[in-house]
Amino acid sequence: MWILTAIVLLAAGALMLSKYNAVRTFYFEETKDMVANPYQGAYFQWSAGDAEGLGDVVRRHPDYRVVLLTYDLDDERELDVIPEDKLNKLSRALDKAEELKLSVIFRAAYDFAGEYEDPAFEIMLAHIRQIGEVLNEHKSCLAGVQAGMIGAFGEWTQSRYMDEKRYRMEVVEEWEKTLDRAIPISVRRQKFIREAKERGLDTERLGVYNDGLFSSESDLGTYREDYGREDDLIWSAENIKVPFNGGEMPFVSGFSQIGNVVKEARQLSLSYLNQEYNYEVWELWGGQKYRGMPGDAYIKMYLGCRPWVKTLKTDRHYERKETIQIEADVRNSGFAMLSPAYHVYFVLKCGEKTVKVEAGGGMEDKEKGTFRAAADNPFAGEEGEKEGIAVGIQISRESEEEIKEPYCLRLANEKIVYENGINFLICPKR
Repeated sequence: MWILTAIVLLAAGALMLSKYNAVRTFYFEETKDMVANPYQGAYFQWSAGDAEGLGDVVRRHPDYRVVLLTYDLDDERELDVIPEDKLNKLSRALDKAEELKLSVIFRAAYDFAGEYEDPAFEIMLAHIRQIGEVLNEHKSCLAGVQAGMIGAFGEWTQSRYMDEKRYRMEVVEEWEKTLDRAIPISVRRQKFIREAKERGLDTERLGVYNDGLFSSESDLGTYREDYGREDDLIWSAENIKVPFNGGEMPFVSGFSQIGNVVKEARQLSLSYLNQEYNYEVWELWGGQKYRGMPGDAYIKMYLGCRPWVKTLKTDRHYERKETIQIEADVRNSGFAMLSPAYHVYFVLKCGEKTVKVEAGGGMEDKEKGTFRAAADNPFAGEEGEKEGIAVGIQISRESEEEIKEPYCLRLANEKIVYENGINFLICPKR
């Protein structure tokens, strides 16, 4: 009899221990609302020479959050060194953008008026080095850098430096050597990423800026020579590794229909579009429906990445544990991938105190991934059970010491709390 009693007690103890150590799963839904995030969306264009004017634009358009900041080097075409006051203007414009919580797409060129003349090539490379130093000091607000420099408007046309492959590749190489590794770079055509790969450059950080989007069979010469439109789009879906791709739509064409735009946006990992050019294209999209939404609203909602958490798993009685196991099933419904440059942190909050740990794992593909970590819990026991411990996720391109709240990602989830750059999924005291 005592043996049977012992077995029953052991079984009961094992059941209690199993229950104590059990995993609890929290389930979440994607919101149907627009979620504004840094480094992506519809943009406006502005000159770096007018820093104060940025504030006027944002006051008139408080929904604007991405700017293509242009840097005109026409007056410096023959100068080995960009004057200090010209560099200071760029720095002030970037400071102002950050103050306004804008994300910056940057492009420098020697002409923004259609009157281009080539500078000496060594001057061009020297200017990239100087500009890169300034950009690195403001990397938090930078969505990325368009390679620019060559040709009218930095469009890589109308220049002798486009006659030989080595010149354009040296421009890309100089940007890669100069810019912080976290800052992505884009080139004018997919062809140039292929050339960069042949040269041995870091194509993992290269995207495309296409200023002929959806405008003709070749997108005004973007798709030509060895690869047609369909081939280049298929290649893009398989080979572009950064969510820094976009441009503008000069004309309405047969390729501007909303169904085709959504399809190609996913293939291109599209993250930004000019919202002020061309209005006719935006009006066309606004008059069409896609999945029950006006087409223009759908495009803006899904530009870039749109991460959300489907499930969060943790210990059932995590408030009592000194180490908490956390696992998040992350989904992404945006046109672009979640940048591999992002750090994902799990955050514990008790009262006004927080601790965080960087998660391991990652995205398996553009649409789903798993992140997990073992988080030290300094609130274990009475404090945690009394106050409650909130569990959240913070996603930032910066390391923990450099995180700036305006440049953290919001999750596209229903019924979560976003606070100081952190997405709180479990909020026991709310």
